[in-house]
Amino acid sequence: MSKNTDLKENLMGDLAQPSSVFEHKPLGVEFNWKTAEEHGIAALPDMPSGIVLPRASQAGRNVQRASSAHCIGHTVLGDDHGFRVQGESGLEINHFYVLNTVKNIVKMQEQVRFYFGWDPKKQTQHIFDVFAVLDNDERIAFAIKPEIRLNSTNKEKQDFEEHMQAVAWWVFEKDFADDVRILTEADLDPVALHNAKVLAAVRERDSDADLAAINEVRKLPSGGGLSLRELTLAIGMGARGYRALIRLLRSGEARLQALGRIGPQAVIVNVAGSKMIDHMPDRPMLFAQPQPYQTAA
Repeated sequence: MSKNTDLKENLMGDLAQPSSVFEHKPLGVEFNWKTAEEHGIAALPDMPSGIVLPRASQAGRNVQRASSAHCIGHTVLGDDHGFRVQGESGLEINHFYVLNTVKNIVKMQEQVRFYFGWDPKKQTQHIFDVFAVLDNDERIAFAIKPEIRLNSTNKEKQDFEEHMQAVAWWVFEKDFADDVRILTEADLDPVALHNAKVLAAVRERDSDADLAAINEVRKLPSGGGLSLRELTLAIGMGARGYRALIRLLRSGEARLQALGRIGPQAVIVNVAGSKMIDHMPDRPMLFAQPQPYQTAA
């Protein structure tokens, strides 16, 4: 047997043995197995086994790799393994999170190119930050810009407004979308953004936990609710059950009893067989409201 073969077998033997090198144990944290066993989670993995990468970004262009003026970012949205999205600012990424929670959006694409102009050989390009398709096939093109671009009194504001008016006119003229909207930081609600990030973080399905969560929620009377903490303890699957309960908020099987941040104390309500109360929070919906611009006489 060669020296290299001996070395390989020794390495494989070392990897096969339990070793503190391969144990995941955060510094300063001592796991209490007795407490875990009381909650029935000692023998359960924190996450389902197996890793599947998200689908690639469908952006019309890749954002630049670096900039001295702003940040760039990537995240994963959608359901289960999800899909990657990329943005040229933290503001864009935050709006992506919120749009991801809108229940009648069936498709979202970022960095979408739109060409317009009278001369077919010399088209002007505009990049829409997000293009969304609703479940009724209506299309909305979004431009995401800082509020200062709209409230400024300088020439930059005037140029931006004139540019967007021209872009919107051509969007309707070419039937590229049914509506054009501008989003700024003023359109971001801190609570909605927090909840949107929580929903995105628990997107991956976990069949056993999801089934246990829906069964536990359906034990509640129609319109009845309990806190996320109480329902998690009732499920007995620890963090897996907690995440599964939050997924029910996204799927519409449950809703928050009152407007607020998703957390252990938040009360979620069984909506099966009950009519939604108008003033109670639910995932928002978008409607396209085209307002065609007219050319100057």
